[in-house]
Formats: sequence, C-alpha cells, structure tokens
Amino acid sequence: MDRYDRDLNRSEEELVRLAQNGNGEAEEILIRKYKEVVKTKAHLYFMVGADRDDIVQEGMIGIFKAIRSFDRSR
Repeated sequence: MDRYDRDLNRSEEELVRLAQNGNGEAEEILIRKYKEVVKTKAHLYFMVGADRDDIVQEGMIGIFKAIRSFDRSR
C-alpha cells in the first residue's frame, strides 16, 4: 500500500489537517471527492453571462478556500 492509498483511508478532518500543512496529495483527494458535488449543484445556479463551467470553477475555488480556512474549533 503506497502513501496515496493510505491517505484515501484517512478521515476528512485528518485530510484537511494534512492539506493545511502542505500535503498536496491530501488536498487533491479532498478536491476530487467534492468535485462531483460541485458539478451536481452547479446546475441549480444561473448567472447572466456565465456558463456552467464557470459556475463549477467558482465552486471548486470555494472548496479550495474551505480546505484552507477550515477550523475544527468552530
């Protein structure tokens, strides 16, 4: 079992902590995990002049920011 496989078996909070400490693999796992959720929710939103890909991109930026700013104590 390589490091990537071990990271897949970690809890979300543990992956967030690792990502916040610079672990790119943990961050990638979280982003991939939530990408489909963002795509699914994107069709619910409409912005004049924007296409679905733009909305998905904004959602992915939100996921990235959430990983960076997550605070378990809150």
